[in-house]
Amino acid sequence: MRPALLVVVVALAGVTAGAQRAAAPKPAQAPAAKVPGAPAAQPLEPLSYVCTMPGDENVLEDKPGVCPNPKCGMKLVPVRLVSKWSCATNTAFIKDAPGKCPTDGSELVRVTVEMTFGCPGTKDLDTLEPGKCPDGTPKQRKYAARAHGNHNPQHGGQFFMAPDAWHHVEGVYLASGTFRLYLYDDFTKPLKAIDARPIAARLVTKQVYDPSTGKENELEKFALVRKGSYLEASIGQRSLPARMSAKVAFKTGDKENLFDFTFDAFSRDPAAPKTAPAPVKTTSAAPRPSSPAATKPSATAAAPDPNLIELGVNPALIATPIPETVPEMLAQLRTRTAQIREFIDKGEFAAVYVPAFQAKDLALALDEHRRELTDEKQKVVEPAVQKVVRSAYMLDAFGDLGNKQQILEAYAIFTAAVKEIQSAFPEKP
Repeated sequence: MRPALLVVVVALAGVTAGAQRAAAPKPAQAPAAKVPGAPAAQPLEPLSYVCTMPGDENVLEDKPGVCPNPKCGMKLVPVRLVSKWSCATNTAFIKDAPGKCPTDGSELVRVTVEMTFGCPGTKDLDTLEPGKCPDGTPKQRKYAARAHGNHNPQHGGQFFMAPDAWHHVEGVYLASGTFRLYLYDDFTKPLKAIDARPIAARLVTKQVYDPSTGKENELEKFALVRKGSYLEASIGQRSLPARMSAKVAFKTGDKENLFDFTFDAFSRDPAAPKTAPAPVKTTSAAPRPSSPAATKPSATAAAPDPNLIELGVNPALIATPIPETVPEMLAQLRTRTAQIREFIDKGEFAAVYVPAFQAKDLALALDEHRRELTDEKQKVVEPAVQKVVRSAYMLDAFGDLGNKQQILEAYAIFTAAVKEIQSAFPEKP
């Protein structure tokens, strides 16, 4: 079992801007004219430095160094992390925008991947910066899956990362009254039989705290029995929201890990054959697809799908396009920042990453307008955008762990950076 050092470690101060991205053009320089019909240039996310030791992949720094885990001590490796859209069960399929998975028709979900620039047919020339191939053509963007890059549920349940930063679980509560616990590795691949064999778990549906012993007395519990790639127990239909806890030991003699689940509705596997009317799917496939009351979006922000809002889907979980103007971008950034706080206050930590990642995309889009500002304001925007990017990844990681204190600390960094961005840009064109 790894220590609590698995948390993301980010030193956000003192970023060397020149090492992260090209120097900003002078304010007097006019922005390049857009060529009609030409695709917009994709913003380049800053470099991050990560640990490659299994279990420590969530270490994330903004400068070179070594892994802070004393049992590891490996040198941090530079990577360029980006958030893209992919099939929940097949991250080899990468897209820049929401859509449908070609293999099962489910909605694409957000994933974090590593991006490099390379030439067709060779890996020897892959780099972290754009460039040209030997034949003079521009290098192409290439994406590779990374550990902890896909924390989306695979079967319509609720997805959590274990404290050892390697195992992952997904709890599913079916209308038949069956609870299933799916087991995954750090790449969200189902555990092999040999790795799942030592796992012992039970499901507790009723317990009370005993102050005399300082422990929970389990009044109702069920053994979770292995059924192929998952553990299962028949607990009958419960009134919703149904709360239950899985207590899991991943190795014989290990300390139990506690995973608390709250099901506002019965789980439905998005890829399973449907004989009943199809369940509502959000275009961003949040890890905990509950149906909280809809929050009214900003009037100047691009509106989410009204059909989804009418069905009670929170707009924070619905992908919206990046608007064209700076004031609209700022309005959406305010909306998404407020939605993150709403999820934190409600305890829906696993859904925080959806508005956080869209806010990150908005910050990067605003960074493309940095050249329109004075020299002084450009110096404010560049590090603030980098803080938003990294704190969004922190919110994603801490949300998966369900640690409210760490989420609040990351959110404080996030909101401070957002305020700096907003202070630099004019509210009106």
